[in-house]
Amino acid sequence: MRKKGQPLAIILPLIIFLTLITGASAGSVEDADFPISSQMGDSRIGPDAPPILLPPTAAGWQGEVRSPWDVASYLAFHKAAAFDAGTGSGSREIPTGNQYLYDVGYYDIVFNLNPSTHVLTGTVTMRATASTASLDMVELDLRVNMNVSSVTSGGAATTYSHLSDILSIDLDRTYSSGEEFILVIDYSGTPSGGYFAFDSNGGETLIWTLSQPYGARTWWPCKDYPFDKPDSVDIHVTVPSGLITASNGSLREQTDDGTLAYSWWHEEYPIATYLVSLAIHPYSVFTDAYVYSPGDSMDLVFYDFPAHAAGNRPINAMIKDIIGAFASVYNEYPFLNEKYGHAEFPWGGGMEHQTCTSLGYYAESIAAHELSHMWWGDMITCEDYHHIWLNEGMATYSEAIWYELAYGPEAYHQDLSANQYFGPGTIYVPDLSNTNRIFDSNLSYNKGSWVPHMLRHVVGDDDFFEILNTYYTQYGYSVATTEDFQSVAESVSGLELGAFFTQWIYGEYFPIYSYSWNAAASGDGFDISLIVDQLQSSQIFTMPIDVAITTASGEEIQVIQDHLATQSFMLHVDEEPLSIVLDPDNWILRLILSPLPEPTFDKEILLVNGVSWDSYGAEILSAYEDRAFSGDLAIDFWDYFDEPGSGYPSTLPAPRGHGAVPGDILGEYKNVIWIGNDYNGDVSGWIDSPIYSYLGAGGNVLLMTRRGESFIMDPYREYLGIDWESETTIYDCIAVEPGLSDIARIGTQSYNATFSSTVGPESTLLFEAQQGFGAYRGIGVIAIPPDGGTYNPEGGRFAFLSGRPYRWDHFDLQENVIYILYHYFGIEASDVGQSESSNLSFILNHPGPNPFSALTSIGFTLPTAESTRLAVWDISGRLVRVLLDNKMDAGRHSVKWDGLDGSGNEVATGLYFYRLESGTHSAQQKVLKLK
Repeated sequence: MRKKGQPLAIILPLIIFLTLITGASAGSVEDADFPISSQMGDSRIGPDAPPILLPPTAAGWQGEVRSPWDVASYLAFHKAAAFDAGTGSGSREIPTGNQYLYDVGYYDIVFNLNPSTHVLTGTVTMRATASTASLDMVELDLRVNMNVSSVTSGGAATTYSHLSDILSIDLDRTYSSGEEFILVIDYSGTPSGGYFAFDSNGGETLIWTLSQPYGARTWWPCKDYPFDKPDSVDIHVTVPSGLITASNGSLREQTDDGTLAYSWWHEEYPIATYLVSLAIHPYSVFTDAYVYSPGDSMDLVFYDFPAHAAGNRPINAMIKDIIGAFASVYNEYPFLNEKYGHAEFPWGGGMEHQTCTSLGYYAESIAAHELSHMWWGDMITCEDYHHIWLNEGMATYSEAIWYELAYGPEAYHQDLSANQYFGPGTIYVPDLSNTNRIFDSNLSYNKGSWVPHMLRHVVGDDDFFEILNTYYTQYGYSVATTEDFQSVAESVSGLELGAFFTQWIYGEYFPIYSYSWNAAASGDGFDISLIVDQLQSSQIFTMPIDVAITTASGEEIQVIQDHLATQSFMLHVDEEPLSIVLDPDNWILRLILSPLPEPTFDKEILLVNGVSWDSYGAEILSAYEDRAFSGDLAIDFWDYFDEPGSGYPSTLPAPRGHGAVPGDILGEYKNVIWIGNDYNGDVSGWIDSPIYSYLGAGGNVLLMTRRGESFIMDPYREYLGIDWESETTIYDCIAVEPGLSDIARIGTQSYNATFSSTVGPESTLLFEAQQGFGAYRGIGVIAIPPDGGTYNPEGGRFAFLSGRPYRWDHFDLQENVIYILYHYFGIEASDVGQSESSNLSFILNHPGPNPFSALTSIGFTLPTAESTRLAVWDISGRLVRVLLDNKMDAGRHSVKWDGLDGSGNEVATGLYFYRLESGTHSAQQKVLKLK
């Protein structure tokens, strides 16, 4: 075994949701949300690649990615799911005491695989060294369903027992420390669970493995923990003719006699057992080369499903460039004597098998993530899964490094922004029995990626990359812990970093900064008195903070060392400071409650969009066309995102700007309506806008978003007076307060925050959800501070409605928004631009719910009183039922359809059209009827 710190001089079909009307899924996975843009092609490449869409290939996946780069939730779920399927409850997560008494140096693994019977017949030879004074028995990991037929020790048959997934072997004699012994184990069986699969793809045999964290034991006997890496492994595989075997290391021999195909792979570098892999199929093989110096190159070998070879080619072709990029900052590719490549398999994401990643979805960010594991995870492996962030956090960070090197600093910061996590839990994994906790996408992956990002700024670029190079050299081909990484970082930088690693790896949450400042002329310049407060209720953080000071001549950065709940600093500049911003480039995982310039509140409503046009297309466009979020009120508009390719909806004015909303802009408005989504980075717009200070000044905010906990962090939660319950799917929205009305949903309302229906004394519960919960849960609330705000004693009101705003019935939502604005925010009739009595627009809303089984609501708005007809037709053009045929007044109206035809009979399942005709106006929408 390599000693720690010792230097060495089936593709499952993509689930494509049918977007009939609303973009809601027609499939059975209610909580999945994969906008259907960009499933294929070169759109998977580049910093503006649309969101990665990954098929749920294991039961229970209800997740989604949050940005073009955020693959963590998907990859993490499937690693945990593989463990649950392959090992199940009751399996061991820590070695036995005996397994610490010997070091494995070598495995020789021989497999004969029969795809017809699903039987694996194997022989494993293990060479190991005693590390205790007296060793007469060893214990290996092997699932009990695998049948051991014989074991030899030192060439002689020996006795053994096989119980509770432990193979206990009596050695041929007692071995002293440093003595080597050899075991040979013959066994056979059908591997159980999700780690080894006899599968098929396109009618052809497919055999694949994925063993992280503890799955190698399900198909071969070994010491199945990452702390003991054998120095080398040989893998011999015999399968039916025509099959090609991809595995670790270099291919030493390959034959096919027309009946059987044989492959011999040799891994000459130390390798963790979970990284030993097989991928077997009649692959199409594509080769390339990574040229690491003039005249010297390493083979790149890609094993593709034949039908996918052309589609996989663009990503495969990028690999040599990504290797070169990582080598330029991390040190050379660590398995240079062998190869790198991909073997396609049906898992959907990727698994970093040493020198041959198993890849199921070919996207740039996944390819970069898995490739970076060759450095962080394969060459240097976490000693145990308490420290999995050294694998997954570093690989997630490496996605950002690739984007930086390929596309520039903005892409780097955009990637890290998508990885922000502000919830509870430590990056350190305290409980190894909970595999969902090991592969927690928020902690091990996303927050884990912020540790090297923040460390980079603490120590500076030169020292940071020197730390990674020293870590590479000192712990290469071995294992490491957080403390090992910290030791290297301290040695290189000369800094004491105990507080840094303690607070970020072993502590929870993040700093919440607020600050105030004033300046006074002093000598040849100005002295700035800066006070910084940490408002979080958890630990106090010790961090350097960049302070951006803007003067008439431009911006300069000064750095303060902050480590107290309240701390004062004196800074000096040559010219009068005009503004001050903390951490302008987001080098800290933090929330900053920036001060707000004195507001004027001379304008009425600013509507802020935080829903990605590219990702949610028709859904969000139609919601704006229907004026779902502001009705006919006059608004100004701000867009976190760039203009959609099709242009803005006709109901929106030109945006005043993009990105976060500056404080001077916010301060112009009495009311802000914020449409959020926590997808593709829009939470950053909320975080970087001085919303909290705006509330304190007396501005009113209506926030409508899914994933409310991402927006409503402390102290926003305390301001609202709520206690979170869980993030879940909500099925109904029941009005609590008189004047409000129930809101129907028109699509899947997944990933939504709920809270206790008991709210604080200054808060009023507006909406509840009941279906699926034992007790009612709050989903809508408003806080009304008794003293208002500093500049508006009737303001400072904060309303929140949980849910994807574009998937609430547009007409229902519009009615309630108008009521909240009038009744709670105090908008007066004189503030209405397109008033209720004049200049209404002709609108036919989308139905809600849609699809429906029992009852759906059809809303519409008429600009004038007219004879109006609303009728339903089937797809053949046959009239099904006339729902309305009367003269109707101007205004908003709603009609229900119960799924019956004109004769009172229930209509068949299928797609229907409804058409509204009123005066010279007409419009048509679609609705899906289910049983």
